[in-house]
Order: sequence, then C-alpha cells, then structure tokens
Amino acid sequence: MARVPTPAVLAVDAGSSSVRASLVDLAEGNVLSTGSAATRSSGAELDIDELWADLVGVVGELDRDVAELRAIAVAAQLGTVLVDDRGRAVGPALLWGDQRASEDAERLAESLPAGSRAVVGRRMTAELPVAKVRRLAREEPAAVRRARWMLSLKDALVQRLTGEVATDETHASYSGLFDVKRRSWASDLAAAAEFDPHLLPPVRSATSQVGKLADDAAAALGLAPDVTVAVGGPDGTIGAVGAGAVRAGVTVDVAGTTDVLLHALDKPLMDPSARLVVNVHAAPGTWTAGGPTGLTGGAVEWTARLLRFASVGDAYAALGREIEALSPGSEGLLFVTALGGSRFPTWRSHESGLLARLRPSHGPAHIIRAAQEGAAFTVAEGLDALRQLGASLDEVIVVGGAAARPSTLQLRADAWNLPVVTVSNREATTIGAAMIGGVAGGVFPDLEVAERVLVRRAARYEPDPSSSVVLANARRLWRESADLQFGDG
Repeated sequence: MARVPTPAVLAVDAGSSSVRASLVDLAEGNVLSTGSAATRSSGAELDIDELWADLVGVVGELDRDVAELRAIAVAAQLGTVLVDDRGRAVGPALLWGDQRASEDAERLAESLPAGSRAVVGRRMTAELPVAKVRRLAREEPAAVRRARWMLSLKDALVQRLTGEVATDETHASYSGLFDVKRRSWASDLAAAAEFDPHLLPPVRSATSQVGKLADDAAAALGLAPDVTVAVGGPDGTIGAVGAGAVRAGVTVDVAGTTDVLLHALDKPLMDPSARLVVNVHAAPGTWTAGGPTGLTGGAVEWTARLLRFASVGDAYAALGREIEALSPGSEGLLFVTALGGSRFPTWRSHESGLLARLRPSHGPAHIIRAAQEGAAFTVAEGLDALRQLGASLDEVIVVGGAAARPSTLQLRADAWNLPVVTVSNREATTIGAAMIGGVAGGVFPDLEVAERVLVRRAARYEPDPSSSVVLANARRLWRESADLQFGDG
C-alpha cells in the first residue's frame, strides 16, 4: 500500500558547523527525513553561493515522498550579506566571528547619541551589521555603493527561495539600528551612524509569510512551486522557540558551538550596563534578554581535536568513563574557553583561552572535563546577569549539543544550582523552524498551539548541593583567572 504523505514543514538550519534540512511532520513533531552538510566557512566569512549550493544538495537527499509540504522555514547563524538590486551578493557573508570591525564599533559607540544603548538593547560590537557595513564603506566603498539591501544570512537564503526581501524582528534587533521597544528601525540612529537607510529591509514577524517558493528555486530544489516560505529567524532564537520559549518566564540555553542563553519577557527590560542583549522575540508580544556567548561547545570540540580525536564523540568513546569518574572541579584544572574572545555577558572581543592550575597529574580527561566546566561557567555568568536584571529563574531548558549526554546536563545543573530540563528532540532549532513554518502555513493559529503539539519534555536534572558548592568555588577561581589574564584582576 502506498504511503500517505504527512503534512510537514521543510525546516532549514544553516548553523556554524553545518547546514541541515529536515522534513518535520506537523502532527507529532517527528523528523521524517533529514540531511546535512558541513558549513564551508573561514569562521569569519562564508560564500552565499556555496551555502545555497550546499542547501540544494542537502534538500535533494531528502525522501520527499513521505511529506505533503505545507511551508518552508529557515533559521541561520548570525551573518551580514550585502546584495544588489537583483539579489546577488556583492561580497561574502560576514559572520558573527568576524572581528575586523572592532575599531568601527568603538567609534560608533563614542559618536552615537547618549541613550542609544537603551534604544537598540545592546552595546556596539564588531559583530553587529552596522559596524561591519561601516568598515566595508571605509575599506571597500565600491561594494557598498553596489548594494541595495543589507540582509542577514537567513534573509539571503529566503530571498533565494522567494525572490522577496524581508527580515525578521530579531535579526533587525541584532543590527544595532533597531528600536527594540517600538519594534521599528531607528532612523535617527542610522543618520547619526552615517548609515544609508535605504539598505534596511522591510521588517516582519518571524511567523509571517514572506512569499511563495519561486519557480527557479523550486526547480533547483526539486520541490513544487508556490509553497509558503516563512520569514524565519536566527538559529539561537528559533532554537529557543523549539524548546518551548513561546511565552514570558521561560529560560532556554541553546548549547551548540556557542551557547545562546535567552529568557523570554513580556516587556523589554533594559540593562544599564549593556551586558545583556535585549531582542524582539520570534513569539509575538514578547522580548528576550540574554545573548550569545563566545566558544563553549566549540571549545570542547577544539579540545578533543587538540588531543588527536576526530570529535568529542570519539574522545568520549576512549575516555568517557575516566571523564565521568572525575570529581567536580576537574581536580583543580581551570579552562577559560574564550578562544575567539568572549561575548555575552563580558564582551571582551580580545580575550583568549586559558588553561590554569595545570599539574603533572592532569591528563586528557581532565582537560576535556575542564573545558565542559568552563563552558558551564560561561553560561552561569549569563544567568547571574539575568538575575541582576530582575529575571526570576526556576529552571533552564537545555537543547543542542550539550543535551546529548546526561553527565553534561547534570554538570550544568550543579554548576548553575538550577534544575535542567531537556526536550525529546534536542535539535530544537529544527523543531522551532517547523513551528514557525506551521504558523506561517496556516496549520497552527499561533506558536503556543504549535508548542503544545510539537514540543515534549524528556528529562529533568536536579542540582546536587554538594557538587554545586564545589563548582561555585571552582567558578570563583575560574573568573579570577579570566580577569587576571585579561588585565582586570
């Protein structure tokens, strides 16, 4: 008997390490078919044509006969793409890890009007599009003159899919030119930054329809044309949606190459110190406070490769019992994982990684465990910043790479002294994109209904009081080591 196709969303996640495409059924949240390819980037730049080719290849691997495609939704890592009036990129996508605009960000911070931080909800940093475009205007003015739109990496993929230009409110929030309270472009700040406002795309909610799948894109992907394409959003934000952050009060840690910590709010709460990033959220009527860290999971992966393992999985296959037998605190070894500088909440772009208190008794298992603890401590700093803003934290939902191992989840519960919750599908960005697409395609009336259908809790880890005490002391020494190496001690 022939299979009856299931109503589904094509969920695309163009992340730091891979581009993934999945067909997700809208009745149970099951992944019907999935494929992925490694992201081809330098860490600072990415060729959008290569990314599109990789996406076409990945979609071509899917078993599309199992699905009745209702919508397409895209999530992607943070990146800035300038395109001309025909949608062609005038240069490579500039990813969040590109720090070449550091001086431009500093000059912008000095020249923008007082109070601008409270408008845009963040400090001025090199990863913001306004700083990146300012650098390009200085170093590659011809490219900027050719540009018609400043898009996010996700927006550029959506434009390839539909021929339409739009951005979502969260990506607009990350630009450094968006009034997050009023949910609109801040034209006065654009003028003060000497930024051409005509580069700014129309802004729409993440669950809106940006358009239909264009004929040429449909032919390239092997899909039927006229499928609804959602506006979509950043991978961390969409991952938080897929973990259940569709209403105020929910805290999610999307733990991948970096951790993205987000706490959903029913009103924007501005941090005077600008440690926290405040964004318009993908869920209507909400905002988020938190932000993306520097390398966390990426530092654990780097450590495994440094120790001659192909991956963290291979390291655990060889050393897992030894790693998990170690007592909290890694027998005194400390690992500051800011290999490429830190982001939320310390924002030290020139910070570097650090192994401290090394002893002859320490071996590879200690180093991997210390990297895991350093990643957890980094997120703990963000949790403290949220508390200082007035957020009430009852638990943290963890999704992504760190959710793969119970021992890592227990470590995080102990390090944070908070319960940690997991969901049944830890690829939450895929589920979040399916939720976004399901609303855009008219299958669900809103994200809260989508969450009730597609998101399921799996396990809960309570903190162990004795381990929490040990890790709190280790974290204090870890922070002192980080401050000393950066010159703040």
